[in-house]
Amino acid sequence: MAERAAMFPAVSPRTVRDTWVRQFQAHADRILDELAPRGAADLCKAFALPLSAECLKDITGLTNMRFADMDAWSQAMIDGIANYTGNREVEERCHAATAGIDAAIDDMIPVVTKHPDTSILSVLLAAGQPMESIRANIKLAISGGQNEPRDAIAGASWALLTHPDQLALVREGKAKWLDVFEEYARWIAPIGMSPRRVAKSWSYGGVDFEPDDRVFFMFGSANRDEACFADPDRFDVTRSTQKSIAFGAGPHYCAGAFASRAMVADVALPSLFARLKGLRLDAREPVRIGG
Repeated sequence: MAERAAMFPAVSPRTVRDTWVRQFQAHADRILDELAPRGAADLCKAFALPLSAECLKDITGLTNMRFADMDAWSQAMIDGIANYTGNREVEERCHAATAGIDAAIDDMIPVVTKHPDTSILSVLLAAGQPMESIRANIKLAISGGQNEPRDAIAGASWALLTHPDQLALVREGKAKWLDVFEEYARWIAPIGMSPRRVAKSWSYGGVDFEPDDRVFFMFGSANRDEACFADPDRFDVTRSTQKSIAFGAGPHYCAGAFASRAMVADVALPSLFARLKGLRLDAREPVRIGG
C-alpha cells in the first residue's frame, strides 16, 4: 500500500486527464497518419502494439526505449513469470529483458532527476522509494501495462466489427466508448488468470488447501459468472459491468486502471473508428486469438 501511495501521482485520474490523455492522443494521431494510407494492415501490430508501447514509455519514464523493445521485453517477463516448467531459454530471455529495463532506468535517472515529470520513475524517485522497489514496480508496470491494453484495443475493435449492432449503438450515442472497453474487458479478460500462494490452511468446495499451495484465480471465468452476468457469453455494451474483476479487486486492484481506460476508451477506439471510416475485417485471413 505504501508503494501504491508513492506511485499514485503518476497514474491518478487527475494526472491521466491533465497529462497522459494529450500525449496518448498525439501518439495515436501520428500512428494513424502512417497507417491510414496503407489500405490494409495487421491492426494489432500496426496500431495497438505501438500505441500501447509508446504510451507506456511515457508513463514509466523510459522514453529512451524503442516501442518494439517495450513489447518484446514485456512478453519475455510474462513468459518468465509463467515458466513453471523451468525452461532455460525462457528464463534467459526473461533475465535479458529485466537487464535491458534496468539499463534503460539507469540511463533515465539523471534525466528525470534534473527535469522531474509525472512519470512513474520520476515520481517514485521523488518519493524516496528504495531503488530496488522502483525497479520492481517499473517492471511490474511493463509486464502488466503493455500486452493488456494492446490486446484490448485490437480485441475490442474486432468485437465491434463482428457485432455491428453494438458498433451502431456507439455511433448513435446510445453507448459510450468506455462501455465498449469495460464490456470487452469483461467478455475476454486481457488477464485471464492470476496465480496466488495460499497463506493459511483453508477448505473450499470440498478441496483442502495448505500453506504455500499455488492456486490460480480465473478472472476470465469470474467475468462470465452466470450469477453476476445474464447471458455472459454475449458481447453487450449496454450491460452493467460493475461486478467485473478485469482489473482485479481490493489491494491488488490495477494501479494503472485509469490510464488504461483513457488509452483505450478515450483515445484508441474513437480515434481508430473516426479516422479509418471504412474499417473492416480482411476476409482473406481469419482473425486469430490466442493467449
